[in-house]
Amino acid sequence: MRAWVVKDQGHPWDVFERTDFPEPTHEALQGYTVDLAGLRTRREGEPPADDYVIVRVLAAALATPDLTMATGAYPVPIERPYVSGQEAVGIVEEATERHRGLIGRRVIGFTPQPWGCFAERCVVLGSTLYEAPAGMSDEEAAGFVIAGHTAHHAVHRRGRVRSGERVLVLGAAGGVPSSAVQLCVSAGAHVVAVAGGAEKTAFCRELGAQVVIDHRQGDFVEAVERALGPHSIDMIVDFVQGEPGRRARTLLAVEGRHVMAGHAGGLIPVQPHEFYLQNWTLIGCCMGSGYGERLPEIEDAAHAHLLQLVEEGRYRPTVGRVIDFDEIPDRLRDFVDRNVMGRTIARIADA
Repeated sequence: MRAWVVKDQGHPWDVFERTDFPEPTHEALQGYTVDLAGLRTRREGEPPADDYVIVRVLAAALATPDLTMATGAYPVPIERPYVSGQEAVGIVEEATERHRGLIGRRVIGFTPQPWGCFAERCVVLGSTLYEAPAGMSDEEAAGFVIAGHTAHHAVHRRGRVRSGERVLVLGAAGGVPSSAVQLCVSAGAHVVAVAGGAEKTAFCRELGAQVVIDHRQGDFVEAVERALGPHSIDMIVDFVQGEPGRRARTLLAVEGRHVMAGHAGGLIPVQPHEFYLQNWTLIGCCMGSGYGERLPEIEDAAHAHLLQLVEEGRYRPTVGRVIDFDEIPDRLRDFVDRNVMGRTIARIADA
């Protein structure tokens, strides 16, 4: 099958190879087991993967992990060669026993390596497998699960947002952060969105953010302090980390929470004494770290709430750009250049 395959370490536009890759089959999957990162080669005594579907991919979402896996900066080692791509919508062609009823149905979910979704066919694990919402386009559905669930965990499960709180969202125009903005607004929070450039800041206002800061126009910390005062933020929802995340902490109120839910700006050490002295709370949040495999009810609850918000008109996946299959490696440059607004979706095949 045609696929974007990664064999070497480097930037996607240098190391992605458009080539044939073996299709996923039940026989091949017997050589793999499921862990917190998805699929990996099975060792002696480990159970084989037995909870998945094989789908014909219709559309796939691009994301920061597609870049960091290729460069080696991803927090979890990935076995090579692999097909890139983390999330998709597609038609179920084969399934393990518990999912036989989904054959022929349109589904969405997490697509682990080595059979990621930048290919004609991929694997979707049962722990994050859902039927695509009726009335939602392939482009919207392709990026629904990871963005929606991650943002939901960060805002609700881990962050425990409360109505009336002031919530700062870093990188707010991106795919997952824009979902977090919508979820904070729907919860009644006062959202402070930080983004770069006039187009992105306008986008954040359209999503409902009450205060929007353009970090390209000056220091964002000073801008927040001018708008709301010092130590005015109750919670930071941080998909950036790095230096912006560190500096944002100075805005936290007493008993403020810093939710780390992404690493687009890189990972830097955290000093625990900062939180100890200020009565702050540091909260980690990662969709891939055990919820689906160990606590699937958490993923299911998040999904149900997201669907309810969609029905009520208070949440919608944000699609910023739709591209062709051949554009995938070059469009991942946008994540380095910070030129992403909403989700970037690649059309793989027609239904």
